[in-house]
Amino acid sequence: MHNGIGFTLGESPFAKCLEDRILHKHKGEGWAALADRVVNLARRAEDGRDEDDAEQYLGEFGAALMNCSLLPNSPLLVNAGEAKERVFACFAVDIRRPMGEVLPLFRFIHDGMGGVGYAVSGREESLTSLIQMIDQDTVAHQMGRPRPASNAVTMPIDGDIGAFLSIAGKLSVTNMNVAIDDGFMAALDNDAEAMRRLRAVAVSIHQSGQPGVLFPGRLNKIALEEVSPFAANVCGEAPLAVDESAPLASLNLVRFCRFNGAGFAKFDEEAFVRQAQLATRFLDGIHDCQCHGSGTIRRNTLATRKIGVGVMGFAHALILCGIRYGSPESVAFAERIAGLLMSAVQAESERLAEKFGPYPSWRPGHGNRRRNAGLVAIAGTATLALIAGTTGGIEPMFSPVLSQTVIGETVRLVDPIVMSMLAMHGIDRDRAEARLLAGASLREVAGDELADLMPSALDVPGEQHIAVQAAFQRHIDCGITKTINCPSTTTEEQILDWIRTAHSVGCLGLTIYREASLDNQPMRRA
Repeated sequence: MHNGIGFTLGESPFAKCLEDRILHKHKGEGWAALADRVVNLARRAEDGRDEDDAEQYLGEFGAALMNCSLLPNSPLLVNAGEAKERVFACFAVDIRRPMGEVLPLFRFIHDGMGGVGYAVSGREESLTSLIQMIDQDTVAHQMGRPRPASNAVTMPIDGDIGAFLSIAGKLSVTNMNVAIDDGFMAALDNDAEAMRRLRAVAVSIHQSGQPGVLFPGRLNKIALEEVSPFAANVCGEAPLAVDESAPLASLNLVRFCRFNGAGFAKFDEEAFVRQAQLATRFLDGIHDCQCHGSGTIRRNTLATRKIGVGVMGFAHALILCGIRYGSPESVAFAERIAGLLMSAVQAESERLAEKFGPYPSWRPGHGNRRRNAGLVAIAGTATLALIAGTTGGIEPMFSPVLSQTVIGETVRLVDPIVMSMLAMHGIDRDRAEARLLAGASLREVAGDELADLMPSALDVPGEQHIAVQAAFQRHIDCGITKTINCPSTTTEEQILDWIRTAHSVGCLGLTIYREASLDNQPMRRA
């Protein structure tokens, strides 16, 4: 751990477990060699761009990688330097073509560690069979992939909702989303059928954690073909037109928390803005390096050059700065971070557009000339957060003591930031760790003041989860992966209310998971 507030590349307690997945065939070369491969990819993207500060940029970018303050999506970490560099994470595929064309395209994307989203109308003759066939084909071709592949299917709520929900929780590798337009939400109180459908969704979520909810009227719908249907990617943070893809990167907020003596940390906004600019430049550049699965995806993707710069470690950063997750102060902090991020990414994209031209599909109605049609998307960062040893995306800390299954290996530990905070407040580190692992509560070990500062996900009311998500969403142009992890005692009525609240405060979507709904949840309180 570096200065008690974060890990460098390869130092995380999960790094050893992740070597087979992330270092893959380069496992013997170590984590520093991974950073070198990614920097070499950035260097190739810079070739021919005639940027005066290329060497300075590459040096800063390499340092950010080693410091785990900036990490690109995991497909890039695995595939940088390969003959076919499949380095994008997010894809949407048009399935309105023969399955003999669709399934090989899914397999090509999955083999490169990409996730695939697709849309159905809900009026297909064999709706559930279609979804199940794609799910089963994905499972059948998992062998040899660095990580299991996954899909997401989105259906409008006015489709065959009964059939759609009948397979919720029964698919192996497919997340389900229901798209709900603003008109539907406005009609709820006066339309019994609309309420029946939404209540059925709430019941399904209560039972299985599926489906997620998407409000498509709020999507940034820029595409080569303006009438293209859109689909959420696997986690929902990067809605794309079908047959389009995008790369992501995340900034680790923990690495911008600075201690200048006693007390809590201060957030280094200047350093954060600079690294947001680095991420933007890098993601735009790799558009010219990606090996696409089809000519159509390549054409559509290069027409918009969408990227997604996001954040991770939000909950840990709040703790270090002395702010409780879900409090009004945390909402204000979220607003500040999101505003800085969007401004920095947009400014860099506009600078790139001045030098190299805007994305080819740009029109005056899209706003200022910029290089990328999509800019800020906040992913769940499951794998990246493990590499960095921090909390995922903008989620709360799951628990002070974790039992995390990573590639079949269970890692049980006390959250590293919890351990750092205990030590900073004069609590014996070894004794505290032993007590927590033996089952003592954080309140018993740390006292009320520190325990109140570090709530677990289940301690945060659903309305506060939504308030944090909405604070970020107000300032960014794409989506957010965010789950309300709620107690097993949560009711269907509460879930229904949260969906309505999320819509009313401007969220683009919502995912809810009731504790122990599934037997195989990968992260558990220990």
